Amino acid sequence: MLASLLALDLLIHFPGRPGEISLCTMQDEYQYFIALVASIALGWAIPRLPAGPPRQWMCSGMGLFLLVTFCGPQTLHPLITIFGNAAIIISVRNCHTWSTIFTFGYLAFFRSVTYFGLKETNEFCNAVQLILTLKTIGVAFEVHDTQLRRRGIAPFPSNSASFSCMKPFMDVAPSFMDIVNYCLCYIGMMTGPYFKFKTYNDMIRSHALHVMPRITMTKQRLRMVPVYMACFFILSSLFSYSMLWDDKFYEETTFLYRCFYMVALFVIFRMKLYVAWLMAESSCIMAGLGLYPAVSKPKPGYGPTEPEKLPETVDRSTEFSYETIYNIDEYEVEFVPTVRAAMKSWNMTVQYWLAWHVYRRVPYKSIRTAVVMFVSAYWHGLHGGYYVGLLTVPLMLAAEDWVPRDAPRWAKAINWFLRMRAFEYMVVGFICLTYDRTIRYWSSIYYVGHVLAIGFLVFGHVYRHFLRPKRRQDEMDATTSGAADQQLRHSDTNGNLTNPGKLHTQ
Repeated sequence: MLASLLALDLLIHFPGRPGEISLCTMQDEYQYFIALVASIALGWAIPRLPAGPPRQWMCSGMGLFLLVTFCGPQTLHPLITIFGNAAIIISVRNCHTWSTIFTFGYLAFFRSVTYFGLKETNEFCNAVQLILTLKTIGVAFEVHDTQLRRRGIAPFPSNSASFSCMKPFMDVAPSFMDIVNYCLCYIGMMTGPYFKFKTYNDMIRSHALHVMPRITMTKQRLRMVPVYMACFFILSSLFSYSMLWDDKFYEETTFLYRCFYMVALFVIFRMKLYVAWLMAESSCIMAGLGLYPAVSKPKPGYGPTEPEKLPETVDRSTEFSYETIYNIDEYEVEFVPTVRAAMKSWNMTVQYWLAWHVYRRVPYKSIRTAVVMFVSAYWHGLHGGYYVGLLTVPLMLAAEDWVPRDAPRWAKAINWFLRMRAFEYMVVGFICLTYDRTIRYWSSIYYVGHVLAIGFLVFGHVYRHFLRPKRRQDEMDATTSGAADQQLRHSDTNGNLTNPGKLHTQ
């Protein structure tokens, strides 16, 4: 079963240094918002540029401008990551392995620069480095998988027709500068969504961007943003993350209030991410990135799953889909009853990255979920809160597996209520960041999330192995007994009918 990422927390807080709490200031929020608005507006100009180098250099130039503006001298870190990976991918045979080692290794150094006497990196640079990690490793895997496919070798075993690893449509052969330009593209530079080099290259080379209904799609995607922003600002004025590390909060509040506070903070968490991701998706749509004819059935992160159905020509009557860069399904996140289903609708392009580059390539299925969650936690940062939060996910998934798929509506409603509490419980690690602060909060609510999950596991085990077999046996016994009685009555009736004289004997 595909495990997925709990959260890409780029706007609630940025990965800070070990032992510190690094929350965004309102000035950071406004700067981020301005950058997102500018990215959407710039998308209007991209399709009007000639396909190829002019469009490519425009996107890269704006990306470099954003880097220098927001990161200053710390731009050196992203550039080292970009040029180092470009050199590895072009010159090394097993580029995917060496790219992963180099990128994740540099990520560890990047997050601990203060131990080497260097100035700590700012929040924007942290966000850029997160996205670059996905893009550089992702393009290395794209190149490696292309080489394998051309030799007739599957990159990994796959029996999924929708996500075949052998489709030549995904083949890429980028040059050194193609990789650099892809990594420097301004679209999604600090917020995502993740998109493959193939998706980027299709946008750069496309001659059909002008016929795509980009403005209509953008309006459709942004229509709920004012609602989410209003919810965020109202709740932010009433509740604060910093309360979780205030001694008075634990001394003067009750268990129920602390549980309720967790609910409010998770609403703030979701509303801010909804705004960020919807605006980030809109910047992609306005530029024509990730827009494919709907007949090709694109999927988040992956792109067209049936590329053979792509028409040779398109016009304004062609139906397009932005599913490739579709990152968040808010309705599903809010209302589906299970943890697993909700997670599949959360940060979907990053989930694709984890599924394609980590989950499907782990040889032992029994440990895939744990490996994915560990990689996800490491990608987020070095804080203990990430690890205890994300490594709680497998427990929550196992706990809800006992719930039957055909459960009645009332049972699904209860499961939805508990699912929301599970998300709130796990996200505490992302808010508190450090291990000590996370454990302090969890202990103040008596580890209610773990207790409920373990309780579900125990009850599910007892139900499946003892109660359900006994119930089935009782039902079988009752059915057998009823059938025997019916057969006996039927036999008696037949006997009386064949011996009518018995009806009149005295």
